[in-house]
Amino acid sequence: MKRNLIIIGMLAVSAPCFAIMPTSAPPLVPDAAPPKSADAQTMKATRDDSSGLRKGTIEAVSVGGGTFHVYGQPLTFDTKHIKVYGRDGKPASIYALRKGAAIRFTLDATDPQHRRVAVIYLN
Repeated sequence: MKRNLIIIGMLAVSAPCFAIMPTSAPPLVPDAAPPKSADAQTMKATRDDSSGLRKGTIEAVSVGGGTFHVYGQPLTFDTKHIKVYGRDGKPASIYALRKGAAIRFTLDATDPQHRRVAVIYLN
């Protein structure tokens, strides 16, 4: 008698499980690749203009000319407006920039060519 009650109880519990089992194939998902746009205005609007930190090693520096090179790319800075911070996080002089120095920097968002540096952190 006990065995019959256990079997009936197990069937009662497992019956709802059969109701939710999928019996058909999963629905097909269409290939939703984003459309490619060649419109110059769209490309300009979607490019990365973030002011995130970039890092590199100074290959050449000209404080008088307001330029330095990182990964072979010339970058400019305005000697009157640039902020330079040392390893300790305190403001440093622009003359602390040396060839071979590891730096992190942000680009000035107001520069249309995205080549002017706004802040430099010496590592």
